[in-house]
Amino acid sequence: MKNSSELTPSMEDYLETVLLLEQKNRVARVKDIAEALSVQMPSVTGALKSLKNRDLVEYEKNSFINLTPRGMKLAKAILQRHEILVEFFSLALGLNGEYAEDQACSVEHVIDQETALRFQNLTRWIQDNNKGNAAPGSLSV
Repeated sequence: MKNSSELTPSMEDYLETVLLLEQKNRVARVKDIAEALSVQMPSVTGALKSLKNRDLVEYEKNSFINLTPRGMKLAKAILQRHEILVEFFSLALGLNGEYAEDQACSVEHVIDQETALRFQNLTRWIQDNNKGNAAPGSLSV
């Protein structure tokens, strides 16, 4: 699903954030998105207008933001890539939690779903074959 190629990494982050806020609070608001992404509310409004024009969110001024079915599908794919990469960076490469999150945020925007699933398969293979040893990529101090 490289459908997201039409979106910038920033727009993907907005979709992912709306999904996470809907999961956590049942609704997403401009204020909450701005806080989650550490951006100003006018930036959120501009991004939401662009996402609305692409039929990815339902948004009207002073109302809650909802993902459209198409937006939901795309946001779930972005979130899945993110989670797969965090797991890979943490478990397979031994990166610490916050750094693994940061790296996943960068990489999730440039790989497609098939590649992410291959990372997931590799992580599982490493776990199954590592028998409780330290992560192969971890550094010894």
